[in-house]
Amino acid sequence: MITNRCSGSAEAVFAVLPSQLLVEAADPFLLLSDTVRHVFAGTAARTMAQAIIHPIDTIKTRLQVTAPAKKLQRWQQRVRDNPVDLYVANRRVVHTRNWLIRGPKDVYRGLTGAVLGTIPTAILYFATYEWCKAQLEARKAPSAVTHLASASAGAVMSAFIRVPTDTVKHRVQAYMETNVFLGARHIVTSEGVRGLYQGLLPTLLRDVPEIAIQFALYEKLRKEVEGRRGYAKLRTWEHLVLGGFSGACAATATMPLDFAKTTIQCGSVQPVSQVLQAALQEHGPAGLFRGMTPRVCQTAIMSAMFFTLFEFWKAQLKPHHHRASTDRLLEPKIWHKRRDHVWKRQFVQN
Repeated sequence: MITNRCSGSAEAVFAVLPSQLLVEAADPFLLLSDTVRHVFAGTAARTMAQAIIHPIDTIKTRLQVTAPAKKLQRWQQRVRDNPVDLYVANRRVVHTRNWLIRGPKDVYRGLTGAVLGTIPTAILYFATYEWCKAQLEARKAPSAVTHLASASAGAVMSAFIRVPTDTVKHRVQAYMETNVFLGARHIVTSEGVRGLYQGLLPTLLRDVPEIAIQFALYEKLRKEVEGRRGYAKLRTWEHLVLGGFSGACAATATMPLDFAKTTIQCGSVQPVSQVLQAALQEHGPAGLFRGMTPRVCQTAIMSAMFFTLFEFWKAQLKPHHHRASTDRLLEPKIWHKRRDHVWKRQFVQN
């Protein structure tokens, strides 16, 4: 009798094993830790958001260059001379500059460098962020300190990859170089590797407080909203609002440093303090905020898209049996409708 019971138990155990293996094989996300999933989610979100806001970044860069090339001067003149007006009932309701005077393709100059630089930068940033966060949480540090310190550490580490790609990207956007590959080669040949790291100091001075403000403010607002409703997950549009507001606040606070960064990366050999002093003497306080409108729009949209996509990819990378019913709130219906529609159409055509 004892032998039968033991053999029956063994058979039951071995009967369960294949089903467990099948579950793991069908859901590869089970093999990933939370930290790895967060790194992948952050990288995907950052890359997608960067591609979306690149045209605004191009316009911002061209407005901030203090010594523009001849081609950029012609672009600036054409933009001023060819405004876009919108009339309703013979009354002008919109008057703005025609930023697309050379066509949509023109404002996507440098996109290759932006994407190629964003992927390794995001991986290093989020890997550093998650590692520091885990270390500080293990030491029971306050939540605000944890996020601020982790975001700052991620910004410092990722800057050593981001700055070279940013330098090349800005020069392509400002018509100083033809493309990112030839631009990188020309900078290294004429200025050495050091030339790629022009603007490192203002980048760190800008990114550390900017990213810290974004993450800290977003986390604070998100927890506040969730707490008021009993910790229910936020909907997609709520992530957009909170992320956009956080980004706009951070962009406004760090605008002078962004101006100095772009100026130095586009060829100025002056230190940060002299760049800021020259702008003040020539244009007054407004000189420190050149390109502020597109930058605030850029950062607000970037933040809103990033935080929404980050939460979306975190939900998608969860193992299926760990997903809550509320995770679907992070999945925009238009995303699924478009994906299903394209998939069905391609399947039929094949």
